[in-house]
Amino acid sequence: MIKTDVIIIGGGATGCGIARDLALRGIPHCLIEKGDFAAGATGACHGLLHSGGRYVVSDPQSARECYDENIILRRIGEKCVERTGGLFVRLPGDSKLYRERFLKSCEQIGIPTQILSASRALEMVPNLNPEIEEAIKVPDCSIDPFRLCMLNIVTSQKRDGIIFIRHKVTEIIKSHGRCVGVKAADQVSGDIREIHGNIIINATGAWSHLVASLAGNEVPLTLSKGSLVITNHRLTNMVVNRLRPSADGDIIVPNEAVCLAGTTSLPIEDPDKTRIESHEVDTIISEAGRMIPHFNETRIIRAFSGVRPLLKASKADSREIPRGFQIINHGDGMYSIVGGKLTTFRLMAEKMVDTVMEAFNLKKQCETAHIPLEGQEELSGYPLSKRIADMKDIVCECELVSKKEVERVIEQTGTRYVGDISHRTRLGMGPCQGGFCTFRALGIMHEKSIISPEQSMDALRDFLQRRFRGIRYCLWGDQLREEQLVEYIYLGILGVEKKQ
Repeated sequence: MIKTDVIIIGGGATGCGIARDLALRGIPHCLIEKGDFAAGATGACHGLLHSGGRYVVSDPQSARECYDENIILRRIGEKCVERTGGLFVRLPGDSKLYRERFLKSCEQIGIPTQILSASRALEMVPNLNPEIEEAIKVPDCSIDPFRLCMLNIVTSQKRDGIIFIRHKVTEIIKSHGRCVGVKAADQVSGDIREIHGNIIINATGAWSHLVASLAGNEVPLTLSKGSLVITNHRLTNMVVNRLRPSADGDIIVPNEAVCLAGTTSLPIEDPDKTRIESHEVDTIISEAGRMIPHFNETRIIRAFSGVRPLLKASKADSREIPRGFQIINHGDGMYSIVGGKLTTFRLMAEKMVDTVMEAFNLKKQCETAHIPLEGQEELSGYPLSKRIADMKDIVCECELVSKKEVERVIEQTGTRYVGDISHRTRLGMGPCQGGFCTFRALGIMHEKSIISPEQSMDALRDFLQRRFRGIRYCLWGDQLREEQLVEYIYLGILGVEKKQ
């Protein structure tokens, strides 16, 4: 049995941020995540570090929080933030009244704006629709959510935080009506760990209501699915937003060598049962193509979706639900933190740990807004230009990931999941979506005696099935031709057949 002060369930940005904050305030803690870090909504988003412009008219409080946190994260997380800047573009027919409300709201909150003529905007982003009326520049950025989680965890690990990934909480242990611990099953071995603590924090996002129910508690949530698509190259070096009330397909975010566009907003009941609909992909491409016409001809290499855990509301359109967050004290030693945005994860963690400190009658203040994220100097190959300096033994040509980097992750983590390597190196995140590099990574894992030949083949089949679920909605033109080549390589040359 393991004893600690605080148990955190959930390894997304909020959970990892809480672990970092607890570590800096000297509070012993244990974080448990059923998958890898950023396995939920954190890893299934645009990677947009909001300026606040997205919500400035509809949700000023969230907009103010986003802008404040944008400034902080640019300062403390320099190596996982790209200062792209952002444009809100107004197309013919878009409301001038909304434009005035947008500018006035930005001024009230303090979000800096610059009005650009159509010609000036086209100089900055040549691929923009030449028919735009104007654009407004804001301090949007792109951020790598996977690296963000890893860097927060570095601080925890350096201060003796206990971290268990690939462990699923199966039971909340209660004594005299109070939550005193958890049982967590190792997803690989099946072994059960028992961990006891004084406070349990439920930071599981869209799964918060399910985890809370293990202790007989309730978390009121509205779940909203958002789908996105990825292009095979960058179409813009700035974030591009549509200057109108939030709607489908009105954000394009450059991230590393690709662009992500979306999103949609559809209500769902079960976060484990999400399915991308063909009409969502068509809508995103069509709407993104209105801002950047070249989007209509660009290769789409993947579609994916995430689930937003929004505060419970009766509104029919989930876009109208405020993006604020809430800390729920269940009164039995468990707290749930729900809502919020990736951009506001640090603030959410600060407020949650403030609550913990008050419960423990301790006074140390939060330092996460002032201390840079630790481990940034060790980031694997960031940015892409850095990777070009070492072209030896490349395993992933799309993202220029070397064998040395893959081996380093395997040695550090002992993982037998190729996805864990992807999150730490970007292997398989480029145009081929792992089609030409995953089998190499699995081969390296076999060389290191991490997995057997049979296990590597099972892992490869599982990967190919998951990969196909993401690309099936994008199979036309060059993407279809490439996929036929990938299929021939695996079925024809490597002889990979579906397991009977």
